[in-house]
Amino acid sequence: MNKRSQLLISLSLVVLMSACSKGKLVSRKDLKIKKTEYLLEQIDEHKLNFTTFSAKADIKLERSGEKQSFKSTIRLKKDSAIWMSITPLLGIEVARVLITKDTVKIINRLEKSYFIGDYLYINKRFNIEFDFDQLQAILLGNPIEFESDDKILFSLDKDRYYLGDLRKRKIKKADDKPQKIERKDEELLSLWIDPENFKTLNFLLTDPTADRILLGEYSDFRTVEKQLIPHKLNFEIQAEKPSTVGIEYSRVYLDKAIKFSFNISSKYEQVYY
Repeated sequence: MNKRSQLLISLSLVVLMSACSKGKLVSRKDLKIKKTEYLLEQIDEHKLNFTTFSAKADIKLERSGEKQSFKSTIRLKKDSAIWMSITPLLGIEVARVLITKDTVKIINRLEKSYFIGDYLYINKRFNIEFDFDQLQAILLGNPIEFESDDKILFSLDKDRYYLGDLRKRKIKKADDKPQKIERKDEELLSLWIDPENFKTLNFLLTDPTADRILLGEYSDFRTVEKQLIPHKLNFEIQAEKPSTVGIEYSRVYLDKAIKFSFNISSKYEQVYY
């Protein structure tokens, strides 16, 4: 790991520690040392359990100094699909998105075009690698999963539990050519867990070899159908082109009948990224 990567990780930890100091939290002396296996079981048991999820969202995006604000309707079918309708303040839909396990579809109503592709588009757009399971977990406040063969580190960090790993995994890199290069790189995952309800409060996902870091923070937890769901989500991507994303949910519903309408007009032109 080079010095720049070490510095990025250190700075990120400082940011997270600062965020962790806010609000009324359990005292460290009240925390008890738990076995890692027990803590992982509790985290799994307290994950959001749902069949469908729907919500209204206010989203703020800042990338390379450019700020955007818009409203969205977000719908999820567990482990299957993520659907989004995006509208500006005037309330007229400008884009629609449908993401499945292996496909990303986007309708751009302003330009009368549509895109159908894979996750390479998301990776390039936000300069960070996602798969469906990670994206679903991030949107719901569920923990990003550790790999089954990870060596997981457990400790007490001030007033919350900390879990982290330093792992070897295969990360696919791609350039503009069709072929993909696969190699092994180090990737670090860290989770900060609320000791009272075992919900994820912060996470940090780092790819040191690419000098790329994703930080997430969840707050304003509210009870929906007897389950705690974060209504404020903040993300920071530290990379060559840094980005921040803020999401505030309202009108959250679980297990309601939902539709994923995605009809592409024959007059729209297909585009490629």
